[in-house]
Amino acid sequence: MSTKTILKQCLGIDVSMKKIDCCLSVYTQALQIKVVSTSKFENNSKGLPKLQQWIEKKMDKTLCLHVNMEATGVYHEDAAYYLSDLGYKLSIIQPAKGRQYAKSLDEKNKTDRIDAIMLARMGLERELPLWNRPEENLRVLKRLSRERISIIRDKNGLTNQLHALNHSHQAFKDSIKRIKDRIKLADKQLAEIDQQMHDLIRETPVLDEKIKRVITIPGINFVTAATVIAETDGFSNISNRRHLVSYAGLDIVIRESGTLSWRPHISKRGNAYIRAALYMAAVSSILHNQVLRIYFNRLKDKGKPGKTGVIALERKLLILIFTLYKNNTDYIVGYSCNNAGAD
Repeated sequence: MSTKTILKQCLGIDVSMKKIDCCLSVYTQALQIKVVSTSKFENNSKGLPKLQQWIEKKMDKTLCLHVNMEATGVYHEDAAYYLSDLGYKLSIIQPAKGRQYAKSLDEKNKTDRIDAIMLARMGLERELPLWNRPEENLRVLKRLSRERISIIRDKNGLTNQLHALNHSHQAFKDSIKRIKDRIKLADKQLAEIDQQMHDLIRETPVLDEKIKRVITIPGINFVTAATVIAETDGFSNISNRRHLVSYAGLDIVIRESGTLSWRPHISKRGNAYIRAALYMAAVSSILHNQVLRIYFNRLKDKGKPGKTGVIALERKLLILIFTLYKNNTDYIVGYSCNNAGAD
């Protein structure tokens, strides 16, 4: 194909734990999208150099290559960092956005190869926001905060087991001792992680200053602030408050059809770690944040369930963290989230 007829080229990548499915497509002057080539590679240190060789062989070197891929847990990260190091422009979209685009194409089949073709086409047709590579300290901070949440969940499970054993008939003492030892180990590891998170943030003065400002919000502690900031990569890929709420899965979904309607609920199609971190902060803010306590009680007076009120507080706190972080300001007593200016 003559290079003069190509206006744009995009590499669509569908990532799974073990393999990477790729599709290189181009957009021509005839306003047509054509698939140049498809292939698949192992998602490891051996497969990524082969992916690079394939790209260099198939791509038009006179044009910029845009790469479009989905965020697939942690499995997409090696490929994203590898391609970023090569200098390619990347867009990393949420899976929900990819599914919605596939529906718009009326694509009934779903395979990894079809998903790669769809992602390549999406990158050619849409102006997708580019991925801002997170700073290394934020990447490590995210790993630490996720490890911390995992250990807390394990500890809660052990605590429940211990409670059950202590109330069982003639409990086996050695089993009780082993569970207690595992709980002590969890406490020790949590203390180590907390110290590592503090040390990591102190090594980055700008981040340290921003987190100190964020924790001026009543109900927000160091761990909550660090988790939200790490999970959003310092809000580097967040464009506005609506985008942020959707990224956390706290956006409201409303469904109506004719005379039928369903109760509004949050989508939960977003970062579960952020929601987990904000839940206890929202509960704590009812006690320690006068503005949010009044807001919560107002919702209760309107007949809203307590869970709905807590979710509303999670959204308020998330927007507050975003606003203080972006504007580099302290919390103002009596501040209204509705007036946040970080759009």
